[in-house]
Amino acid sequence: MIPGRPGRPGRPSQGVRRASRILAAGLLAGGLMVAAGPSGTATASVTVTGISGGHAAAGTCAAPTLQTLDRLPGPGSFAVVKALGSPGISAGSSGDVPVYWTGAEVHRVPLPPGYPAGEVAAINRHGLMVGTLRTPNTNAAKAFSFRIGNAKVRLLPGGIAAHDVNDAGVIAGVRSGNTGVLWKNNTVLRNLTVDTAAGEYGGSFTAVGINNAGTVIGGGTRYIEGEWVGVGLVWKAGTPGHARTLLPQAAPNEGYSSVATDISRTGRVVGHRLFTWGSPVYWNRPYTQPPTDVAGLPGLGSEAYFTAISPNGRLTVGYAPNRWADPGEEQGAAQVWTGGAMIKLPRLDPLGTAEAHAAADDGRIGGYATGPPDPEEPESAYPVIWRCAGGG
Repeated sequence: MIPGRPGRPGRPSQGVRRASRILAAGLLAGGLMVAAGPSGTATASVTVTGISGGHAAAGTCAAPTLQTLDRLPGPGSFAVVKALGSPGISAGSSGDVPVYWTGAEVHRVPLPPGYPAGEVAAINRHGLMVGTLRTPNTNAAKAFSFRIGNAKVRLLPGGIAAHDVNDAGVIAGVRSGNTGVLWKNNTVLRNLTVDTAAGEYGGSFTAVGINNAGTVIGGGTRYIEGEWVGVGLVWKAGTPGHARTLLPQAAPNEGYSSVATDISRTGRVVGHRLFTWGSPVYWNRPYTQPPTDVAGLPGLGSEAYFTAISPNGRLTVGYAPNRWADPGEEQGAAQVWTGGAMIKLPRLDPLGTAEAHAAADDGRIGGYATGPPDPEEPESAYPVIWRCAGGG
């Protein structure tokens, strides 16, 4: 997950290969496609699209459709798509275990002894996956990389988390001591730094994203006019210099932080301002101006988060948790922004919740959605891919 994000709002807490596990025979019998209405609200209509069904080319489909992927069998009913690779390849976690999908079929990432949990956070176009392994009882963590077909993962030296990888194979993450680092070919490429000489920056900071140009983003803390605040950070590609801080830099008693979560090929950074809750924003190069605010979904409160942007910058995705909804009211929703009004992505259940966490240039969006109420699985979330959202 993305550092700076407040938990999992909306999260309640292969067996046989199946073509598109579409849920709930009564509600979704034969499948369901949901189209985004002109106001950005969702309206159920139209037809079915299975995982193995046809996929319209990016840019030709205005209405997003939702498709479910398989989960691992057994306990642990939460699964989520966190990364999108070449067409047909996605990755994330199922039951707190790192997994990847080929089409709809789920596969375990082979885990080393002592690390039974974790997730895949990113995939590049060459199929290199990166992520984090955990030992739940001790909170020990290891950063790893993996390729489909390999017998085991590779642990990244000194790493405790890997968050992103670009097409050149440079991995951005966190090393022991909780500072940002870059790896390539399983060796440390660069230890990232902040300017601590004036005592303005805290000792811990993260690297959460890297684009193909090599620009790195992350987050840390800075002492500004008497208080510590969270700040987004940017490191220039190929230079040994310290990070620069993304604006705004909070003034005393304003109580907000800035959180950067992803970066596009051209350098657009997305994330949110974090007050009591989040507000989606983006920054453009050269990062000398405050961010631009983006209006959230109508009817879901003012809280919303951007979690990812497609490499080409056309799709920015996230979620609006609507955490104060009463029972029977509309819950949180996944969202996509293409430059106009925010678009609500379809849910599996009208009163369920959903979040989007990955976006690809071909119009795919990955995340999770909760299904209709099930007394045998009351806390069930399914890995999903939306297609053609925003046209790619």
